[in-house]
Amino acid sequence: MVDVWQPADLTNNTPDLTVLQKLATAAVQLELQGDVSDLLNDQQLASARSWMQFSEENWQAAIEQLSNDERLQLATFYTVAEVKLSGFEARDKNPAIWIFRYLKKTQQLPEKDFIKALKNKTDNRFIPYGSVL
Repeated sequence: MVDVWQPADLTNNTPDLTVLQKLATAAVQLELQGDVSDLLNDQQLASARSWMQFSEENWQAAIEQLSNDERLQLATFYTVAEVKLSGFEARDKNPAIWIFRYLKKTQQLPEKDFIKALKNKTDNRFIPYGSVL
């Protein structure tokens, strides 16, 4: 099957909270098995890819509604997805960066061991905080 690029839904410029929570739940399975097809359908994955085009500001409302554990799981999903799933290459626009900037701003950062482990899951040098410039 060939992946078809789906443009972001311009009528709603905030990621869907319910799907984000499903992505967060799928993070562990993605990391361990590299496949989430039994947890997420094609439309949910297409939405997750299209939301990567959204700006940090578009993500803020959704990030605020998630629990801290969901935020960390979602950051893990997008970090690992960039390595394991086609179409999730984001570099300095990875939603994990938006999540970590929010956590830093609200002084809710996880322990350094979590951040170090997350960085070890990717070759994206922008994880977790984005460009230093």
